Amino acid sequence: MSDNQWNNNQQPPPQPPPYQQPPPYQPPPQPYGQPYGQPYGQPMMNQPGKGMAIASMVLGIISLVIPFVGIGTAVVGLILGVIAMKKQKEVGAPTGMAVAGIVCSIITLAINIILIFACYIPLWCAASSLSSYYYW
Repeated sequence: MSDNQWNNNQQPPPQPPPYQQPPPYQPPPQPYGQPYGQPYGQPMMNQPGKGMAIASMVLGIISLVIPFVGIGTAVVGLILGVIAMKKQKEVGAPTGMAVAGIVCSIITLAINIILIFACYIPLWCAASSLSSYYYW
């Protein structure tokens, strides 16, 4: 008798078990009772001041890159950064972006003030003195 045939005394080859549902999802244990992230499908926590912190950081970076609008964007970025940092400290949220916006804005203000006193004022004085020279 060949291998792929079986006689009436033998049992038929075993069949795979029918499809079963996997066991339900069990979340991993929480260390020391502290959650480590939002569970999937849960809404994110509302962090007050996060939008202002992002705006402060963006305005601080823009004011560093574009010198002609530097003073205006630096002042707005500084104000937004301070407000965002106060709001985030009240709830204990991280304040990294607000601090980055404040630092970029302060650096830009310092650079622009130095440029005003070192370059713009002397050039303006020289230009005004030359223009008055031609009127004599």
